[in-house]
Amino acid sequence: MKTIWVYENIQEDVKFYSKLNVALLLSSVTLWKKNHPTFECVLYCDSMTKSLLEELQVTHLWDSLILYKHKLNIDRSIFWACNKVKVLSEQTEPCIILDHDTLVYKPMHQYLNDKVLVSNLENGKGYYPNNVDPYIRQLDYKPRWKSDSLNVSFLYFPDPIFLNMYATTSLQMMEDFTQMGVPDSQYLIFAEQLLLRHLLDRENIEYQSIISTNWECNKWDWGKKHSKGIWSIEDSYVYYHHYGPLKPLIINGPLEDYNSELQSLLNCINIKSLDLSNVYNK
Repeated sequence: MKTIWVYENIQEDVKFYSKLNVALLLSSVTLWKKNHPTFECVLYCDSMTKSLLEELQVTHLWDSLILYKHKLNIDRSIFWACNKVKVLSEQTEPCIILDHDTLVYKPMHQYLNDKVLVSNLENGKGYYPNNVDPYIRQLDYKPRWKSDSLNVSFLYFPDPIFLNMYATTSLQMMEDFTQMGVPDSQYLIFAEQLLLRHLLDRENIEYQSIISTNWECNKWDWGKKHSKGIWSIEDSYVYYHHYGPLKPLIINGPLEDYNSELQSLLNCINIKSLDLSNVYNK
């Protein structure tokens, strides 16, 4: 099965790269390949990222690297993840996509069945734009939007037909929002995360989450457990970890904690010749 990463330096600036983020990307594919050796690993990236990975001599970690350029009428300063959705729209078989900061520590074969698999479910009440939002009201599609959402740092789609419908709908929504001139990336996560859960519920498609604890978006904390997940947030750290908003806390936290985290990632990668000293940022 194809497993996909999309890593893009949108601003074409070396300051985009940090040792922690590069180590996370390399750890993500290394751990996945270790636990899923027969899966095809593919990285979609820009030319600057490809050059960096070639300089680090780590391109062999993926089965293939595909140069991917932005060709959509979408404002990437707001919809910075649009190429991730565009890549998904082009898949014709069941597939998995991981964010660069998502680490999977154990085989997931038994959970890759006929259900869509996501990272975790979210309660977005008070966080996402809603039905009274002036930009949401301009959309041609006018259901009664709920605040329930999900996190897409890990996604498994068993049905490419539904995947294509979701991805093309999401991209169209991003294009519409771009034409409206929406002000911030709340509309990205609406078009990517909230839309996906809405479509899953609308189409009565079964889905499961890796983490069985709700993320409370407005409180920025974990909330109640639910019945659609695999592991509680407490149990999940042994098997699965999405760094997400923790990255700035690690980078800006105590130096000893940062060094310990970075060393842990380097141990996962386990390439003795790997030298990140020329990567621009901490």
